[in-house]
Amino acid sequence: MKLLPLLLLTTTAGIAVAIGEMSADTHDHAEKTETCCATGDTEIRSSYLVPVLAAEEVTGTVKGSVLFDGEKRPKIEPLEISAKAAEGCTADGQRVDDTNWSVIIAKGGGIKNAVVELTVKGAENKKLEEPIVLDQVQCRYDPHVLLIPAGATVEFRNSDTVSHNVHTYAIKNMAFNRTIGAGGKDSQKLMEPEAIEAKCDIHPWMNCWLYVTNRPFTTTTGADGTFTIEGVPAGTHKATIWHERLGKARAEVTVAEDGSCAAIEVKLAGKKAGGRRRRR
Repeated sequence: MKLLPLLLLTTTAGIAVAIGEMSADTHDHAEKTETCCATGDTEIRSSYLVPVLAAEEVTGTVKGSVLFDGEKRPKIEPLEISAKAAEGCTADGQRVDDTNWSVIIAKGGGIKNAVVELTVKGAENKKLEEPIVLDQVQCRYDPHVLLIPAGATVEFRNSDTVSHNVHTYAIKNMAFNRTIGAGGKDSQKLMEPEAIEAKCDIHPWMNCWLYVTNRPFTTTTGADGTFTIEGVPAGTHKATIWHERLGKARAEVTVAEDGSCAAIEVKLAGKKAGGRRRRR
């Protein structure tokens, strides 16, 4: 992923949102944080999501983390991948990576692959000329969560020497269900915001999420659960946090004009977020 140059920021108090065990988006509460300058494996807003803003607009950077807050971490088993089903997936008889990417929680509690969206009034996605690539490498989708601006084209690429079947379970967009041969590719334009699960009917352990958004200030969390969103206009903005298994949360963050750092800390332990599935 290309990263945008880091801007040093603007804003006020941080936000902490907790989600109860039985709810994915309730029991919100706010508290101040002493520092917001997140460090570690931070993800910066995808360069695919380019906002259209007035040239003179004052902007800053929002940093933060998404943390697991349950009493007991979910037990995530490795994927079941038989040697026969994985034939041809890797070179020299190597095993297919059986890491279950649906929930990855770091030692410090940070959650990887959570989506953080800021709703910024008047901000629009810049039209993209090139497609956004979802690759299939050694019988795994890469990346596991792909951010796609609404109206953009996603290119389903097959870098393997075996065929794959890309099968999306979309509700608001047209579902996609096509076989892509070794070294081949196909594409689809996605117009409506939604989280879409994609699978491979040939290799059933393969899955990923296409997160279609009309909010350009959106990113995913890194391996330690941290994130950075740059170029955010001054003001108070609503934040939505989504994770495929651990649910959703909502918060607010204020970007000021005094050079202070905007922080947001979110804790998740709720029900699966996912989305409705439409089979085709």
